[in-house]
Amino acid sequence: MSTDPFTVGIASVPIPNSYWVRPGQLLAGEYPGSMTRAEATERVQKLLHAGVNSFVDLTEEGEMPPYDPLLAELSEKQIRHRRLPVLDHGLPESFAHMVRILDFIDGELAAGRCVYVHCRAGIGRTGTTIGCHLVRSGLGSEEALDRLQDLWQQSGRSRRWPTIPETDEQVEFVRQWREPATPGTDVDVLARYEASIVGLAIGDALGSMVANSNFDAATLAAGGGLRDTGALVTGASTAMTRALAESLLAKGGSDTDDQMQRYLAWSQSVGNIGVPPDVRRALAGWQWSRKKLAGSHDPANLDPHSLPRTLAVAMFLRSDAQAAIDTAVEASRTTQQSPVVLDLCRVWAALFVDAFAGVDKQTLLSFAGPAMQLVRQRQLKAPVKQLIEGRGSKPCADASDALAVTCVALDAFGAAKTLHDALIRVLTSSRAAPAAAALCGALVGAYHGSNAIPPELQRQLPEEAGLRSVARHLMH
Repeated sequence: MSTDPFTVGIASVPIPNSYWVRPGQLLAGEYPGSMTRAEATERVQKLLHAGVNSFVDLTEEGEMPPYDPLLAELSEKQIRHRRLPVLDHGLPESFAHMVRILDFIDGELAAGRCVYVHCRAGIGRTGTTIGCHLVRSGLGSEEALDRLQDLWQQSGRSRRWPTIPETDEQVEFVRQWREPATPGTDVDVLARYEASIVGLAIGDALGSMVANSNFDAATLAAGGGLRDTGALVTGASTAMTRALAESLLAKGGSDTDDQMQRYLAWSQSVGNIGVPPDVRRALAGWQWSRKKLAGSHDPANLDPHSLPRTLAVAMFLRSDAQAAIDTAVEASRTTQQSPVVLDLCRVWAALFVDAFAGVDKQTLLSFAGPAMQLVRQRQLKAPVKQLIEGRGSKPCADASDALAVTCVALDAFGAAKTLHDALIRVLTSSRAAPAAAALCGALVGAYHGSNAIPPELQRQLPEEAGLRSVARHLMH
């Protein structure tokens, strides 16, 4: 049997106007819905019977009658639907958008899912995407276009439309497709991903220990370090970051109801112990009114609990900085909508994206990375603007609000090379311990990678394996 993953003809297609790119794994073709419910049901059932459990929808919202409500009706299993729209007859809005599409497809394949990529007719947008997928998979651009035509012959529509993609511009897009250059290798980025979420959890656990017990960070630091603390028990920052990450992966994007359901399940599992008061109030409001964005609008409310979970968004949308920044704000609004805190969510999402891209420390601390430039184009709230323009010129406030948390975390990151040293600075310098330590730990990991995290602290973290698994899924 051929070992070529793109072998044609070893599996029949489930609907006539479709074609296998990787038999049993990746299928491409036309829109599975229809103007009639009966026909849509029949087509979707055939795809599900063929093993498809993830749909990548390249059509725009409202372009065609929706079929995704049928997925839950026709299968007891979780069937994923992700809309990543491209204008009909057109090209992706940016190279980053195509990277995002390909990353999602690769992530689903890596998770063992069978993916169906489609637009309306399966010719133009779908052909462009599959062509770029073939290039990413190792084929030269001309070889990829030739192979695309071979694969296309499985589709009944090829009898009337002999070659794909549809337009000369789409063919040229595939011909010119190259992965946008990024600093470091994929292995480097994965190491940063894993280290960032592990660093966040370690910081969260130690910060919570200082805040909620008689644990004396200053005495422990004088005695040699943070290595004899026993099993590390994480708090709200880790739980909510992980819940948001799992929601993004399960839903293929931001789904506020799903996020709140996961936060609620966590809060109930711990009996509300360690659940921030603002989160409890938001969950109560969401349960009562089903208002999706239930966080406080009070400008004076600077509770920092939503800042650490921006890490999950930055990891999920690393290749599209603007989307990461916007989604970080949307994810905060579920439990915290103070205008200052929302601006700080933008700042932290951009810092994480820039750190993953390998931006140097001085540029990060100067708020001058590429993603941060997108944030600075906005009219930021005055306290946030002052923080950005005056960072390092005066000591951080001894407070636990979002501004102080950000200041303390960045000062500790700037002055230390290892997670241990950075966390010592956070835990001994301010009342902002839990959220500041979590953010600092995440940024240290995102910038330095695994080498910055002491193995003994990793061994003390029972959740380490699970968190690394989440990071690997977010990588795709």
